[in-house]
Amino acid sequence: MYKKLPKLDLNITNRCNFRCVHCAFDSGITKMDELSVPELKKILEDTRELGGERIDITGGEPLLREDLEDILRVGKSLGYRIELVTNGSLLTTQKLQRFKELGLDALAISLDGSNFNEYARIRNVDYTTYKRVIKTIMDACNLGFYTKINTVVFKSNLENIPSITQFCIATGVKEHGLYYFSPVGRGNSAREYSVEPSTLLKCIREKLMMFDSRIKLSIEVPFIEKGLLKKECGCIMKDDPYHLQILPDGKVYPCAILASYKKPLANVHDVSVKDIWCNTKLWDDYSAFVEAEVFQKYCGACVDYHAFATKKYQDYTMICPLRKFNVGELNV
Repeated sequence: MYKKLPKLDLNITNRCNFRCVHCAFDSGITKMDELSVPELKKILEDTRELGGERIDITGGEPLLREDLEDILRVGKSLGYRIELVTNGSLLTTQKLQRFKELGLDALAISLDGSNFNEYARIRNVDYTTYKRVIKTIMDACNLGFYTKINTVVFKSNLENIPSITQFCIATGVKEHGLYYFSPVGRGNSAREYSVEPSTLLKCIREKLMMFDSRIKLSIEVPFIEKGLLKKECGCIMKDDPYHLQILPDGKVYPCAILASYKKPLANVHDVSVKDIWCNTKLWDDYSAFVEAEVFQKYCGACVDYHAFATKKYQDYTMICPLRKFNVGELNV
């Protein structure tokens, strides 16, 4: 693994004020130790030497770290582009203004419904919290942040997705990201909420293509018709790793989904990021584990898609559920 490492997904805490049904990390319930600011600085220095350009600071809910400003300050001093991934409920206008002063580049805020009832089915919060999130989105846009809305797609909110996109456009949001609900972590107990991939593709093509010229739409889908894509898009870890997922306790994974299997590549308390990224044997051994314990168990996938891996999908090809596509790439 001697190639460039351009991106880190840095989970700085697993504390969370929400209890979302789909959470891959069981945030707010599973307790983890947290890397200190000096430890995070060492990680970011090492990654910068490997060509690091971007950090996504996430959690849990990163606003629960009292030293979040210090972490942002370290990242910006090293020249990173930083996106803060948040549920938006703990942000205030004053905090947003402060983050703007510190150089925060982008905000990714979760919004799974264009109205309170749709949103609360998934996030299970009160009306006051929902209104605070909406205000945060508007404030972020007004302050000039590159603002992205993250929407997890379920059966329950699928028909509401175009309304969320319209809200994004009206508010000045730059990007709407649609994330396929993969039943991992806490989501294991909610797998009946998964949307059939063919139904999702149909919704995208019939109801979202019209917005392609008005907003960036980035979308995850786990299956697509054979021959539609110009190149194979299998497992990122096997084909083209470009980032690391570092959890609050220092455990390192190739991606968020594989983190749910509780077997890390290594831990930054024991091995430096540089040594993890550049250790070919470490990656070969991990690939062997994933092949034997995950892919073989789930018919070549990293997630149990149960009913989807049937004859109904014999004309589809399975792709990494974390790969993102622009809406136009999914047209037929």
